[in-house]
Amino acid sequence: MALSACLTLRRIYHLNGTILYPRVFLLLRCALVGYLATFDPVPCRIMLALRRFFSLALLSAVCASTLDARQSTNTNAAIISIVNSLDMSMHKVCPTVLTLMANQTLSDSTLGAQMSALNAAFDKTATDLASTPASSGSTTVRPTNDDISVTYADSLQLVAASLSGIIASGKVSTFASMVSTLDPIMAKATTQLGVTSPGSLTFVTDLMKDAQQFLLAEGLTQTRSALGFT
Repeated sequence: MALSACLTLRRIYHLNGTILYPRVFLLLRCALVGYLATFDPVPCRIMLALRRFFSLALLSAVCASTLDARQSTNTNAAIISIVNSLDMSMHKVCPTVLTLMANQTLSDSTLGAQMSALNAAFDKTATDLASTPASSGSTTVRPTNDDISVTYADSLQLVAASLSGIIASGKVSTFASMVSTLDPIMAKATTQLGVTSPGSLTFVTDLMKDAQQFLLAEGLTQTRSALGFT
């Protein structure tokens, strides 16, 4: 009977691999499996067990590949581009602040314009970093994690150094107010860098060990805390 059923299935599923009578084919196939199971249920149970095993294996493979893809995304190139843009802005704004002090033209209005530029630069950095996927990073492929840290630390050092003489000059009465606006913006960008480039702030903090005293003196306490200083 089993042989007859197999031959019947062969005739139905014959021409060019096309099933001539789909419903009949399915019914006979089910009947054949059921018939064979009456002789020896073990193969049937094994078949079902293997079927479940391969289904779970396939699901695990899909989930694992999705997870690996997410964890293996190196977005360092995008991050360094953002940080480079910030650093370039700092190399324009911070020397201007020093020039204002050197030529005795420092005032609320002249410094205010430069502080607004600092606010805009760090705010854009925070926004751009937040829209960039977190990076798996790299210690060998350029740009490396250290490249990002060094560039960002350079930006912070420029700000800390250029603002260090403002209070002592006594020429900017609204400096504390300006700092209270800048500080949370810088802190936000700093914190976001640690999210988008995990672990990068560790080296930034090391590079800021000397300059952090200027952050404290200037009132940039939130930025200092974002770097991990207490």
